[in-house]
Amino acid sequence: MDIKNKLQWEDKYSVGVKIIDEQHQKMFTVINNLIDIIQNTPTKEDLTGVITSLIEYKKYHFDTEEKYFKEFNYEGTEEHVAAHHTFEEKIKNIEEKNGNNTISLAYDLVDFLEDWLVDHLQTLDQKYKECFLKNGLK
Repeated sequence: MDIKNKLQWEDKYSVGVKIIDEQHQKMFTVINNLIDIIQNTPTKEDLTGVITSLIEYKKYHFDTEEKYFKEFNYEGTEEHVAAHHTFEEKIKNIEEKNGNNTISLAYDLVDFLEDWLVDHLQTLDQKYKECFLKNGLK
């Protein structure tokens, strides 16, 4: 089995807002937990726990960002919220595609999450950085 490297937080991912950076770092932890599970042969229960963590994280984090989008009248709101919906759909599709194949589900999830998180942090999230900082978030 191919063992994946864990994700490491880097300053380039920061949006300069403590609460949001902390939430992003939590996502790194969830992904790294999934990598640990893969290395130890995942069970359906293990993956259910990770998926539950993802759902909780997604709701809390996306709600946080979207609250500030509305509060600050962020011009990129529509694009960003659409990306959040795409994330939700992709997780659901991965679950449906893999059914009870826990190994395949685990690998598909970690591959998607790593790519999505790094890309999302370096592109879309950087777009709101100036708006949030200008409106006093730190």
